[in-house]
Amino acid sequence: MMRCAVFIDGNNIFHSARQLGFEVDYTRLLAVLLGKDRELLRAFFYTGVDEGADRQRGFLHWMRRNGFRVVQKPVKLERDGTRRARLEVEITTDMLAYAEKVDLVILVSGDEDFAYPLNALSQKGIRVEVAGFRSAMANKVMDAADRYIELDQLAERFRKEVGSDEEEEFRERL
Repeated sequence: MMRCAVFIDGNNIFHSARQLGFEVDYTRLLAVLLGKDRELLRAFFYTGVDEGADRQRGFLHWMRRNGFRVVQKPVKLERDGTRRARLEVEITTDMLAYAEKVDLVILVSGDEDFAYPLNALSQKGIRVEVAGFRSAMANKVMDAADRYIELDQLAERFRKEVGSDEEEEFRERL
């Protein structure tokens, strides 16, 4: 059985799914990525946070309680007026730190900045898979991976179902 670690670029996946008109059920996404033949060592979720966002705080609490290691950073205002948290260094550092512990790294992001670190992992003999929506997937990232998982084709398997979501119930109790 392959030991693996999953690294989810929360902002990338959230905005990509939103453009397609749905929200992600991260527990189901993790199940899709792992299949039956992989042992999960750790699942990371990286995101920028707005200090006053109560709903986001509840969501991140739910993620932590359901097996995800949440890495967060405050959202900052960029010069061009956009708001974002740059987490590429944190994701890359964690992927490289786990290289000695796993056989497989699964990155859920299409950000071109990850092409070089993915190549570095491959050179260490680590199998690398990237998952993401085609509209947000850089060709360089796909080229650096051993396998590309096109989430557009699998969306029905991890789409959040309205009204039957434990996460939503959890948020309402807060």
